[in-house]
Amino acid sequence: MKKLFKSLCAVAACLISVFTACFAGGCAGGSSKVISVCASDTPHAEVLNGVVKSELAGRGYTLKVTVLDWTMQNDAVANGDYDANYFQHVPYLETYTGKTKLFASCKVHYEPLGIYYGKAAAGSAVTDGKTFEICDDVSNAIRAFQLLEQKGVISKATEGENYPVNDAGDGLNMGSASKTWTSVNGNVKVTLVAENLLVSSMGDYDFALLPCNTAYTGKISSDKRAAVEDDPEQVAGKANVIAARLNDYKNNADYKAKIDALTDVMLSEEVADFFAKKYLGAMTCDSSTQIDLRGKIV
Repeated sequence: MKKLFKSLCAVAACLISVFTACFAGGCAGGSSKVISVCASDTPHAEVLNGVVKSELAGRGYTLKVTVLDWTMQNDAVANGDYDANYFQHVPYLETYTGKTKLFASCKVHYEPLGIYYGKAAAGSAVTDGKTFEICDDVSNAIRAFQLLEQKGVISKATEGENYPVNDAGDGLNMGSASKTWTSVNGNVKVTLVAENLLVSSMGDYDFALLPCNTAYTGKISSDKRAAVEDDPEQVAGKANVIAARLNDYKNNADYKAKIDALTDVMLSEEVADFFAKKYLGAMTCDSSTQIDLRGKIV
């Protein structure tokens, strides 16, 4: 009985020490050599597990990656459950209102909308297209119409009140049940199609405007892309970032070292090469998107 009691006491003491250490350092990132990151699945977690983990191992760090719903990730980092997250761009991060201030250590990649050849022959000018399919969710539809204007297919000045995007740029000037839009001269017809049907119906339209993840999962190569969102300001402004806790970065040397190591790897050629080979050019990761933001910390 005494032996059993001693054994139980030993187990209890061990558990207390574990919980104490976990509480003091944070279960997710308590070790100065363990970096915990929550991320969206594609491409974020794939990149972290596919190339960043091995690169960090070479620097003496263990990377632990958790796929987490994007709506939970900022709170999870702010609460100390993870050291950093990878899923968002700066404009979205700036809307975070939690008590713990988060900051972006670097920009990494951009997920552009592309215009892909459908019935139109490869090399055909986008402006020669008559029929286009776009994703039917409002956010992607707005981006698609704006891209068509940027590439000279439609014109806000010419369309006037018929222009499909509202003045604020956050809604459509179309009935909620409407699935087609036609230019005032009748030369351009745009059909809104469910995301899961975009790839299979590409052959029904001259051109298809595909979100990058749709193109990637549908195995549509960038060689079939006629045009892409490529405005430098837009690309840099909407690049996905590594976000971390500002106060800890400023005041905790171990935490700063971890975020610096993670940031340095995210800015490396190895990460850019991984994007190029893995995602067939559907996503942009190069010097235009890999931007170090640590110098902007105040």
